[in-house]
Amino acid sequence: MTQKEISIIIPTLNEEKNIRECLGSVAEVPNAEIIVSDGGSNDRTIEIVKLHKKVKVVSSPTGRGVQMNTGALYAHGEILLFLHADCILPTNVLLNIRHIFENNHIVGGAFKIKLLSNKFPYRLIEVGINLRSQVFKLPYGDQGLFVKRSIFMGIGGFKEMNVCEDLDFIWRLKKHGKMAILNERIFSSVRRWENSGILRTSLRNQFLLASYVTKHKIFNSRYSTEKTF
Repeated sequence: MTQKEISIIIPTLNEEKNIRECLGSVAEVPNAEIIVSDGGSNDRTIEIVKLHKKVKVVSSPTGRGVQMNTGALYAHGEILLFLHADCILPTNVLLNIRHIFENNHIVGGAFKIKLLSNKFPYRLIEVGINLRSQVFKLPYGDQGLFVKRSIFMGIGGFKEMNVCEDLDFIWRLKKHGKMAILNERIFSSVRRWENSGILRTSLRNQFLLASYVTKHKIFNSRYSTEKTF
């Protein structure tokens, strides 16, 4: 199989504490381009990014969805991988993405998650996230979403939403083919749980998921023509 170039797109906003390790895990991957789409950082994020000469920096209006779309506009790879700045993706894991698309029915996918904490509650959260992803094929953005570039452009990329831009994107993507949830794991920060509390954050995530799915089903039951929102 011809090696497909991968474009790794990382949205950033004041990520000086995380971006160094994130880039260190992917910057030397062969046949991959790295694009940091910055939403106006005023810390040392850009200074740290520019230490990696192979990494392209683009400026974007603030907002994860619009930043990822902006990065995609500059991308040349046949495969787009959207990586959060507080995530770490081992090089050998990344290389496996190229083989997924040998199956022509696969349009995109994500990884299983490993949270960067030794605390027991996070093991339970991991189990829940990975089970949901495997059964319902609804991964979150911090699981490293990847997609064929042609499909991404065809469905209009991410929508500019305050929350759930990842779920909305996956829901629309699934209409075009199958999602692959790889057994390889992406390492993700637990900062959102630490900032707001484990219970509160977990309940909020489940509420957002349930609200989005319910809204989607109600919308589709009212309108038979295919439209997204």
